[in-house]
Amino acid sequence: MYEGHKQHLWAEEWVRGVRVLRTPILAMGGHTPLRKAMLYATFATSSLLQGLAQALAGRLRPDVVIGTTPPPTVAYASLLLAQLFNVPHVLDIRDIWPEAVVLSGRVQPGLAVRTLEALNAVALQRSAAVTTVSQGKQARLLELGARPGSVHVLPNGVDLAYFDHEARENAQAAVQWLRSVGVPEGKRLVLYTGVFNPPQGLDGLLDAAKGRQALPQDDLHFVLVGDGSLRGHLQRRVTAEALTNVTIAGPVPRTQVASLVGAAWATVVILRPRKDSHTVPSKLYEAMASGRPVLVSADGEVTAIAAAAGCGPVSAAGDVAGLLAGLTALAADPQAAEAMGQSGRRYVEQYNDRAVLAGRYLQLLQDALAAGSGRGAV
Repeated sequence: MYEGHKQHLWAEEWVRGVRVLRTPILAMGGHTPLRKAMLYATFATSSLLQGLAQALAGRLRPDVVIGTTPPPTVAYASLLLAQLFNVPHVLDIRDIWPEAVVLSGRVQPGLAVRTLEALNAVALQRSAAVTTVSQGKQARLLELGARPGSVHVLPNGVDLAYFDHEARENAQAAVQWLRSVGVPEGKRLVLYTGVFNPPQGLDGLLDAAKGRQALPQDDLHFVLVGDGSLRGHLQRRVTAEALTNVTIAGPVPRTQVASLVGAAWATVVILRPRKDSHTVPSKLYEAMASGRPVLVSADGEVTAIAAAAGCGPVSAAGDVAGLLAGLTALAADPQAAEAMGQSGRRYVEQYNDRAVLAGRYLQLLQDALAAGSGRGAV
């Protein structure tokens, strides 16, 4: 369980002026498909029961119900609650499940997948509006049955005011933390933050670090901050291959990310080759917000965004030589590196500031409400 939270039948708290109702889940630990399925099912069931109890007590009267996925089971509960309250349902899709996990190889196609896909099609059809985070996902959701005109792109973003404040306030603490985990002084830091799982292709980043270490007197130091199933594997590679220019560090609080990115010379957004082309890691926008150059090693829509932003060198997923070439170009031309960092910052100011995105989302909700209980409402 998360620190500060315990299992309760029902729990209520206020977070920054927002009333939050919490429901119990079956948290068994581990990452097996069965345990995850039980976790997702119990949340959907308990949240639905919570909504029913609140309705019967007269303590919940929403204007609109929003379900954010994955997992898709959240949408089934939110759809039923929208029907209960006779209000519009807005479906927010961060990633397309079960398709994404099938394409990754973690789940095999079968009856369970087909059942989820059929239920997802119902949720798409019965929602007043659908929001998603990329143009590619918008196109795919239309192919999967969403009504034409109902799917809106609201990309991920960064709260620039909060990000800048945290970067300033914690700048010195970030430097001290880097020293505490063994990052040497006087080096230009190439930073990765995020999960250490197979889709990220972090072996390619270690390969690039190995290539840089072979150069005489290279001053780049690679820092990987996070956690995941491959953390042990990555650490073993660092030890076995004597990669003295790499530090594998554990996860940090979200409040510390802005200052760490600000302490970097450059950041890396990396993905391994994958079947879907519409995944855009949210860390891209935080990286650009820092004003530092961003190296993107990936395929698909994320590379198109990076190219449009002009935030740094772009190479194909799995192309270690291309990633190395980008690092070499940045290291050789500090003025160009500075210009790329500033270009990325301007891009997120224009397109990915959460204050602007929140305004767009509020307007979308108002439009759904104004449409009443028409075709899109449940």
